[in-house]
Amino acid sequence: MGNMTRLLSGLTAGVALIAAAVFATGSASAESNGGVRVMPLGDSITDGLTVPGGYRINLWQRVVSGGYTVDFVGSGFNGPASLGDHDHEGHSGWRIDQIDANIVNWLRTYTPRTMLLHIGTNDMFQNPSGAPARLATLIDRITTNAPNTELFVATIIPLSGADAAVRTFNAAIPGIVQTRASAGRRVHLVEMYSALTTADLADGVHPNAGGYNKMAAVWYNALQSVPGSLSNGTPSPSPTDTTPPTTPGAPSAANVTASAATISWGASTDPGGSGLAGYNLYREQGATDPQIGQSATNSVTLTGLTAGTQYQLYVRARDGAGNLSGNSTLVTFTTTTSGDTSPPTAPGALTASGTTTTGTNLSWTASSDNTGVTGYDILRAPGASGGAFTQADTATATSFSDTGLTAGTTYRYQVRARDAAGNLSPVSNTVQITTQTGGTTGTCTATPTVQTQWNSGYVIQPLTIANTGTATITGWTVTLTLPAGHTLTGSWNGTVTVSGQSVTIRNVGHNGTLAPGASTTSVGFQVSRPNGNTALPSGYTCA
Repeated sequence: MGNMTRLLSGLTAGVALIAAAVFATGSASAESNGGVRVMPLGDSITDGLTVPGGYRINLWQRVVSGGYTVDFVGSGFNGPASLGDHDHEGHSGWRIDQIDANIVNWLRTYTPRTMLLHIGTNDMFQNPSGAPARLATLIDRITTNAPNTELFVATIIPLSGADAAVRTFNAAIPGIVQTRASAGRRVHLVEMYSALTTADLADGVHPNAGGYNKMAAVWYNALQSVPGSLSNGTPSPSPTDTTPPTTPGAPSAANVTASAATISWGASTDPGGSGLAGYNLYREQGATDPQIGQSATNSVTLTGLTAGTQYQLYVRARDGAGNLSGNSTLVTFTTTTSGDTSPPTAPGALTASGTTTTGTNLSWTASSDNTGVTGYDILRAPGASGGAFTQADTATATSFSDTGLTAGTTYRYQVRARDAAGNLSPVSNTVQITTQTGGTTGTCTATPTVQTQWNSGYVIQPLTIANTGTATITGWTVTLTLPAGHTLTGSWNGTVTVSGQSVTIRNVGHNGTLAPGASTTSVGFQVSRPNGNTALPSGYTCA
């Protein structure tokens, strides 16, 4: 197809690393434990990029300790020996639509009783505004083809560099789930976002071991709240605790906006001995009270609420054996109206300074707004004219450093403000810069390491970028050539452009600055190749 260019996000929740202690990819059908069939479903966060096996390691330990017999199912297979069942359906770098294209076949092949769905991270870099609709389509396809399957849908975890998009996506998920649950479908909301912070991420995208343990705790609590999701309602051996937790204290509402509210309540205790597992939140609606949230602590922030609407909520505690407490008293609040239609004023006096071969510093005067400015969108266009402006990033202050630019290239910038209601200001003035042509920020080298390879592919990790000069580098660009027939299938911690067999990798925000003698080992990529072809990329350069 000629030189078709594909852009792969440097923060893509990408390719699973395959270390010596990790089982190689294989058939899930080889490992069956005869219990309730549970399918972990998602992208590389489910697969376990930074910790092979991911949340499945600690979740397995929890279900076994709880006396449940489960069988993880799926076409993927990885994790340490301590993970009793390595099967899963986590696909590195995949978006929601890619999962949707394969889900019917997986449902027919593995017939899961329970599914744990955490998907959408890669969509945050590829048409994020359409992600809620794609998720709704996927959920509908699952519930139509497997109506008796218990489907647990999680909000996605925080994401460094694109967390605003994550919060917008997550705000839509409760409504998507509630609509289908109210229609009688077996769909359950799992609040995963609030369980982790960016401090729990190993690389800004994927959890570290502690973060994965937090995910496992949330999954386990959610599973225990739905009888049958782990053991058709009766663990083996049966839990001896039949005493429910005490009723939570009176809830209260704070920080109420048009679409969100923070609910807090008095903590419960569990006299039965199995331990307090968390809390479920329900909306009082008469004959049927849908669950609209859950929390591991005695506070939760609900998002995706409807503006100008009264809510009556109550809380029930749950313990490790699945017992539920009595209902708390009701808390009543009304979300504010979304009547703010006034945009902020345009940012003023946009200027650029400190332009290097790969970056520039932007600054502007603040906008004003009747309810307050919440942030700024950084808009960038290629060339001195003609190229369209697209959003490059966001900022909360009145300055921003753009990195990863190409040496000797002209760019134009604009900035616009936004408020809490989503109103956007007019754009600022346009400022034009041309990056330097090179030689002023030091020199660098790119050294690949083949982490693993198999008949049809290989992983380069790390691709070590080292500053061999005497000045600090504020950005770098690596080029390389793929052998004929080889195709890049994923990457991480770099912004990648592919044209034919030529690959260009530029730094992302967190790994662009290298002091003299310093290096970064966070960059890597995966390639597929024809069976039996043992060639590797060549012609690595760094500038």
